[in-house]
Parts: sequence; C-alpha cells; structure tokens
Amino acid sequence: MSIAQNDIEALKGYDIARAYCETALGQPVRKGRVPVFPCPFGAHTRPHLELADLGGVGITLCRACNRGGTVLDVAAAVLGVDVRRHFAACVREVAARVGYILHESPDGKVVRRRRGQRLPRPLCPAAPKPPEPQELPPQEQAEALHAVARARRNPQAMRAHAEALGLPLEDMMPLTDPTAAGSPGLLGLDAAGRLLYIYTRRAADGVHVLMVKTRSTPAEVARGKPRFLCRGRKCALFGAQAARGAGDVYITEGESDALAVRAAFRQWLDYMAHNAPDLYPAVGELPTVLAKPDAGTFRAEWAAPLLAANVTLISDADAAGLEGARRTAAVLAAAGVRHLYRWAPSRGAKDARAALRAGCPMQLAEDILTNRKKIHP
Repeated sequence: MSIAQNDIEALKGYDIARAYCETALGQPVRKGRVPVFPCPFGAHTRPHLELADLGGVGITLCRACNRGGTVLDVAAAVLGVDVRRHFAACVREVAARVGYILHESPDGKVVRRRRGQRLPRPLCPAAPKPPEPQELPPQEQAEALHAVARARRNPQAMRAHAEALGLPLEDMMPLTDPTAAGSPGLLGLDAAGRLLYIYTRRAADGVHVLMVKTRSTPAEVARGKPRFLCRGRKCALFGAQAARGAGDVYITEGESDALAVRAAFRQWLDYMAHNAPDLYPAVGELPTVLAKPDAGTFRAEWAAPLLAANVTLISDADAAGLEGARRTAAVLAAAGVRHLYRWAPSRGAKDARAALRAGCPMQLAEDILTNRKKIHP
C-alpha cells in the first residue's frame, strides 16, 4: 500500500514535527525562541538538535554533529534505519506517534492531489491508547488525600485562599470531596496551610493520586524557590476525571484559571436559567473545564476523550501562553479533534483568573463564548 502525497507534506509541517520530537525525544530546552531537543543522530549528553520553522516546514539541525533534516530524517534516526530505503516506515512512525491518520492506496499507487484539492480525513480517527498513568507512592497518596480532608475541615483557610485568588469559595469547597463522581480535580491544604492542586484518576478501589502541585508562599518565592513545587509526573490533566467525551470542553494552562472559568460558567448558566428560560429551557451540567500542568505540556493521548467535543483553549495573554496554545492545538488537530477554538483575555488582563476579577463572573463566560476564535487545522 502507498501513502498519500498530502499526508507526507502534512507530516513535514512544523507543528507535527515539534509534537513528534517532544514525544520521541523528550521535552526541549529553549535557546531564545528555538526549541532544542536531545539529538538522535549522535551520542551527545546535552540537547543540541534545534527545530526551526522554515515556511511552515519543520527543519532540524544538530549543532554538535551537523546532521538533521525534516521530521522523517529524525524518525529514521529514532528507528535506526535509512530514510530512503525505509521511507514508508518513517512516515508511519511519525503518524503513529502524533495520532495522524494516513490515507493509503490499496492499488499500489501514490494518491496525489489535484491543485487546490484536499483529501478527506475521517471525522473520528483512532487515537493512540493512553499509557497507564504513574501514581505517587502509597504514603504520598495517603498524605495527599489527608490534605484534602484537612481542607474540608478548614473552610476559613480555604476562604482566605479563595479571596487571594479572586475566586468564589462555593467553587472551591466542592473540590474537597474525593467521593464526588467525576471529580474535576481535588484541592487540599498542607500542614503549613498552603493550597495544593491534586491530580487524580478514579479506579474501582477509589481515588488514585497522580501528581500534587503546591503553590509556594511569597516568602519562599523571595528566597528563590519556584512558584510551584511538584510531586509526581505530568501524566494527566487537572480534572480529567470529569471529561465526558462530548459537548463543550475548555482547557486552561493553570489550575486556578480552570476554577475561574468553571465559576464563570456556573453563574452564567444560573443566570440564564432564571432570566431567559425560553432561550435556555433545559440548562444542563457545567461544561468540562480541564487544566494543563503548564503552558507547554499536552500529550497526544490526552486527546482521546475529546475527539467529538468542541474544544476551546484558554490561554494567557503573554507569549508563552499563546505559544503553548498553538502547540496544544497542533497536537489536538493531529489526533483528530476537528472543532477547535482559542480564547485569550483582552483589555489588559493576563489570564482568565485576572479577567474574572475585572468584572462579574458572567462577563467572563460571555466574553469566551463571544470572542473565541475558530482554529482551522
């Protein structure tokens, strides 16, 4: 079977090349605006493989061994084969890593496009099977769930955190109940009273903890400690248990932004149910609101439950947030998500939480629905 020429051109694109390098080689370091990956061509101990956008095509070059090329050359190095002799295998390697569906001709001929023609793509292609998430050790899981119980017993401390974040307390306290079905992430308090964001997954024997992020205090920041202290690997989205696989899904780049968007839509739906019953006769549940562990992390397997959803990426207004949204959109589009939107705050707000502070929560929901932009993969 032969591979469509359209697919070969699409796989050489910068966004797919970056998604493949992140999956096959690991997360890059940054050299200015250029991502630098570990080199698959040589035995270098430090990352030297730069990825550049040349007219929409991803081009790599290792500054140590002076080797590189398109993403297919990188795939050949990963597989340990010659790209010319095993060209089809390299194409399939890239497609499998990023969840791209190939169009293959059974008659042995390459399917070439006419000028201006686009080949159709399946609406719901198969997504890669997600690997089993790595959980925290049992002792750390017990500590995290104990922190959730501590938060539930201390509404005054949670109120102080809610006021500091500019969020309604009624949208934070429900996340201190591990028994809630489809829990959109959990919140806890450590022994020092710091707020914890707890990434979980639900299993037959209860809640399993995957990662914990601790917001450091201003004094810790002043001493040079990071803003967030993480335990566990970034192997899930905050609130992934709440994803239902259809409808509207909003993905933010931070946990507090997810809480802000959720609060905005809760109040907007309540308002519409009471003031516009003819337009909204049956207001359903809240939309699914998820959070990435950081601006630049989104794995291809996380797209599996989102293929039939309307996905809106909520990004910060800074360069890192916009770049992270672009990369996330590339991964989602390659996995087969067809209805993609992007929204970033305007009028001086840095992120969704700051936009929530600027006015009543309903205005944030209306702004997102009105001003989100369609992304055309």
